[in-house]
Parts: sequence; C-alpha cells; structure tokens
Amino acid sequence: MKNSVRGISDYLKLVISGIVMGAANVIPGVSGGTMAFILGIYEELIASIKKFASTEFFRMLVKLEFKKIYNTMPWQFLLAIGIGVLTAIASLAKILSFSLKNYPEITFAFFFGLIIASILMVLKMVKKWRISTGLGIFIGAVIAFLVVTLVPVETPQTWWNLFLCGIIIICAMILPGISGSFLLLILGQYKYVLGAVNLLISAGMGLLKGEKLPDADVLFNAVSTLMWISAGCVIGLGTFSHFLNWLFKKFHDITVATLIGFMIGSLWKLWPWQKITEVILRSHGDMLHVSLPAERIKMKAFMLLHPQASEKTLVTQNILPQTFDHSFFIAAAAAVTGFAMVIIMEKYASAKDETIEKGA
Repeated sequence: MKNSVRGISDYLKLVISGIVMGAANVIPGVSGGTMAFILGIYEELIASIKKFASTEFFRMLVKLEFKKIYNTMPWQFLLAIGIGVLTAIASLAKILSFSLKNYPEITFAFFFGLIIASILMVLKMVKKWRISTGLGIFIGAVIAFLVVTLVPVETPQTWWNLFLCGIIIICAMILPGISGSFLLLILGQYKYVLGAVNLLISAGMGLLKGEKLPDADVLFNAVSTLMWISAGCVIGLGTFSHFLNWLFKKFHDITVATLIGFMIGSLWKLWPWQKITEVILRSHGDMLHVSLPAERIKMKAFMLLHPQASEKTLVTQNILPQTFDHSFFIAAAAAVTGFAMVIIMEKYASAKDETIEKGA
C-alpha cells in the first residue's frame, strides 16, 4: 500500500503492528519477522528498509534534498512501525520478562499456537509448489532447529562484541522463525542488554518522579551498551535488507518456503513443557555448572553458601505434560488464543483487501 492512499487509521494499525513486532522480539524464541509475516507487511518492510539503505537516499541526503526525501521515501511507513516497536520495548520489556520467568508454560503456549497458525497462513504465499520449495522448507527447518538448540556461550561485554551482536540479532529479528532475542541469549548478552533497557526506563521514570538517578558510571554503561547494539543493528539491517529484497524478487517461492521452514524449526524452542537439565550458578566470581537432576544436592549446597547467586539456564529438554491440571488447560487455552488471533487477523486483512480491490 502506498503512502498516498494510507489514512490515519492505517498508520494506527501500523503502529499496532510495530507493537506486536516489538513485543515478539523481547521474547527469546519468537521473531518480530514472524509477526510482520502474519500481519502482511513483511515484504513492504524489507523493501522500505532497502530504500533507506540505498545510495540514492544517501545522495539525496548529501545534497540536502529533504523535500525529495519527504515525497519519495517510505518514511511514514517505517516511522509508524518504529514507534510501535520502541513503545513495545519500553513498555513491555518488564512485563514480558516477568511473564517468561513466572509463567513460562503459558507464555510459550501462546506463541506456539500463534506460530502454528502463522505457518498455515504463510503457506498460501507460495504461488507454485515444486521440489525446490519443499527442499527450502526442509533446509529452513533444519537451520532453525540447529540454531534454537545451541547452548548459550559466554562473550565479553566489549563495544566490538556488542556491535557484532547487533548485526547478528537484527538479521534474525527480520527473519521469520529465528528470534533475535534468542540469539542474544545464545551469545550471552540477553540479560545484559535487557538490563540496560530496564535501567534506562527506570531512570527515566524516576527522573519524572524527582528521584535520584543511578551513578553516572552505571548510566553511561547502559547508554553505551544500547548505542553499540543499535549501531550494529543499523549496519546489519541496511545490508541484509538488500539481500532479502533481491531474494524475494528473484526466488520468491523458494524464499517464502525457506522462511516457513524457519518458523517450523523454531517450534522446538517454543514447546510449552520443558525441563531444565543444565544451569550455571554465579556469585562474586564463583561459578558452578550443574547438571540436573543428578547434581541438585550440589546446587543446593552452593545456594546455601551464596544466597545471592544468579542462576542461568543452559539447556532444556522438551517433555510431555506431566499432569493435566488447571495449569495444563490454561496453557492449552493460551495456545488456542494465539492460534485464533492469527486466523482472525488474516480474515480481517483478506476482507479489507477485497474491499480495496472492489473500490478500485
């Protein structure tokens, strides 16, 4: 849809789409690209990013042709999406972190149902099925499965590493099925980056209330962290959008099929019922790698000696539900809700497209 035919209600919907994408990107295992696919804005999103990452845009910028930029570039579309994404990250980061920590089964069940419905919807985007498209689904599923089963590693919080992490995660965030947040978790930076976001949000809220700001060093570290991550995201997004746009133009069906495969493979990570099998405990430089349940006694002993120790999950194992109590049915209801939301959104989008076509 061109900017010229979009009204206020259309841009409001794009903001809401951005909120959905931003919320998804906070959850390890869910991709904002998947949400863009569901909402029917994925290809326009990639094409719009590509235009801003083009030599034509930089030429107009250097020549100070701001009127031409205003009239020809899809800034309204990206601004609406960007406002939604930033709103979600600023307002939902703590809520989603709380939900993931305290209600993991329900949270994962919701997104599991949502992704299954998304796969069914996106299958319609393949115009002609061939052996190559089937192979694309298989390869995409295998790649996504291998990614989501990786064990988190420890990496330094240096500027160059944060910059590289930004490049990596932004590419994942715009790929359906591969979660940028999960890759950030794999790279050992998830809690560090999310902590910086939450610190700045809390500092901003505290400033409005007249409260004392955190130490300058702490604030600078948080700002620096997000600055280097953002710089990597900008570079990675500009480069990767060109590649994706080219793939859609030259190999549309194979590209869509591979992205469907990514979503199928990511379902392994989103299975609601998981058992933690390996964790790492840390406290003031002391560290303990624990395999569960065999070393649970060792874990309890460490926690007694270090009550403030932090716990980090390394490996989980998918299991069948152990009981069919109220928690199982709540999780099942969450999965059905996620599934139904996608179907309803798709039906609404289809009905709107038909109305536009008849009007034209």
